[in-house]
Amino acid sequence: MSDHPFTYEFTIPEAWHGRKLKSLLQSELKFSTRLLRTMAPYEGVLKNGQLAYLNQPVSEGDKILVKLPREHSDIPPEPMDLDIRYEDAEVIVINKPPGMLTHPTARERTGTLLAGVAYHLQGQGAVPHSVHRLDRDTSGVVMFAKHAHIHHLFDIALRNDKMHRAYCALVWHDQAFDIGEVGEWRTIDLPIGMDPNRPSRRIITASGQRAITHYRVLGRTEHISAVHIRLETGRTHQIRLHFSAMGMPLVGDPVYGAGSQQNPSTAALPIPFERQALHAVHLTWEHPVTHQTQTATAPVASDIRRLWVALGGDEVVWREVETTPDA
Repeated sequence: MSDHPFTYEFTIPEAWHGRKLKSLLQSELKFSTRLLRTMAPYEGVLKNGQLAYLNQPVSEGDKILVKLPREHSDIPPEPMDLDIRYEDAEVIVINKPPGMLTHPTARERTGTLLAGVAYHLQGQGAVPHSVHRLDRDTSGVVMFAKHAHIHHLFDIALRNDKMHRAYCALVWHDQAFDIGEVGEWRTIDLPIGMDPNRPSRRIITASGQRAITHYRVLGRTEHISAVHIRLETGRTHQIRLHFSAMGMPLVGDPVYGAGSQQNPSTAALPIPFERQALHAVHLTWEHPVTHQTQTATAPVASDIRRLWVALGGDEVVWREVETTPDA
């Protein structure tokens, strides 16, 4: 074993006999060419305890030790209470509260979830990398990788549909609009592109990237429905923009719901609610090397629950989606 924070150790089987180390590391451990270049000066690969060159062949029974380069973060760690929903040697999943940035911006450098995760990981010699992000006012599960290599692999997994995200939301609906029967899955398929006038926002445009959102109604009140959402693609602001474009904007959305006839002011709500009513309830993924499937769950946020009950909704609607990722 090695005292290095992140290592891979394996014995060469008969099927790999004669192959070059570089080929094995790229095909079996999915190392990028860039990562292999950074490892060379740090004696990152040993064969039978001796420094190994990447272009040399291996033999059956050889013992290989790969030490990933040590990383340093420019994000100052900050102590904070974290609701950890899953953690292993390579990733950690946090239930992000509303009102917190996932990652620093040019204007806001402190108080982010990334800084809190960095503090938690200090003792592990790990540096957090955001695998995906949630908007400031969206709550729920978000994943961080503990080193650059696994971040690279999960980035590929995300783009190749090996990570699945499920959300719950409250949306406004007009009585004349057919939002769908309770339990009926429907699909929104509208392309999304950058707003040329406001780069931080997105618009529906024929020249945009294809974006697909699946949803079903969980329950209804007079003007608001609780919905369960699955993303097939993960474009920026996809859920908020898709539902707004379909005439059922998210409750409390200050950007894509503002000015819509179907989205009255939050002053019309029975209790104060100061954010968009969107929560990431499940994250399911296939590990890119082991191919094992894992799931992390964050129960629907308490402020969304309180609002739903105050609207006259039945609390039971959340039970199925919280307990069954494939519901």
